[in-house]
Amino acid sequence: MSVWDIIARSRDELLKYAVEKLQFHLSTEPVPARWHAILARSVPLANTLNAAERDRLLRVARLLISEVPFEGVSAVVLTDEMRVTIAATASLLIYRLPYPRFTRLVRILVYPETFIPKQPASSRDTTVIESDPSLGEALRSGVVVLSWEAVQNDAANQHASGSVVLHEMAHILDAEDGIFDGMPVFDDAAQGAKWARILDREFTRQRDAVEAGEEGPLDDYAARNHAEFFAVATEAFFCSPESLRTKLPDLYEQLERFYRRDIA
Repeated sequence: MSVWDIIARSRDELLKYAVEKLQFHLSTEPVPARWHAILARSVPLANTLNAAERDRLLRVARLLISEVPFEGVSAVVLTDEMRVTIAATASLLIYRLPYPRFTRLVRILVYPETFIPKQPASSRDTTVIESDPSLGEALRSGVVVLSWEAVQNDAANQHASGSVVLHEMAHILDAEDGIFDGMPVFDDAAQGAKWARILDREFTRQRDAVEAGEEGPLDDYAARNHAEFFAVATEAFFCSPESLRTKLPDLYEQLERFYRRDIA
């Protein structure tokens, strides 16, 4: 048995637990009518969905809003427009999945613009390290930090610029087994093992291209590690699916199976 098969088997057991112990119940109450207007206005990636799919997407978004605290930072006053835009965009990743996801998500913080990520130097050192200004961040603690300005810019031009919400929430999917490694929990062990092999192959191709100063199949940021590769690939799958399918057909096929959508 290969190492990928062992990894996939452990993830398959986690999925089995989720399916057996957790139930994904959506309220039958209609979502507020104004939410449909927000969806049409602020989540253009949902415009290709039919009416039933848009309704389910908003029901999943409502569940997310009800279960996960949203907090404004630096004088941000959260509105329905902001919550629904973020939650509905995030729900594009999971609304077709039959069991609970984002299980490690504990809080969503919304800044007005870019922010400076801060973290301790180590578990024993209280010195705070500041990083470069960021548009979004997913922390191991389950906190997601977003720039509202970036969310709005993406909504206006997602097919070209990608989506900070999809990127950071892809990290949360990735971490459902406790590790940021580009390996989310798949429906079956066989797919998990195949994904691991394709992920490693295409990440190596991306990294080698970037290190050689050449253009890789994905944005250069995907060459940082397997986790970023998965998040960038997820953005490409939803925002520029035709290009992804042309450049990385095997990867596209695996994402299509995982998200249960053939967007291209």
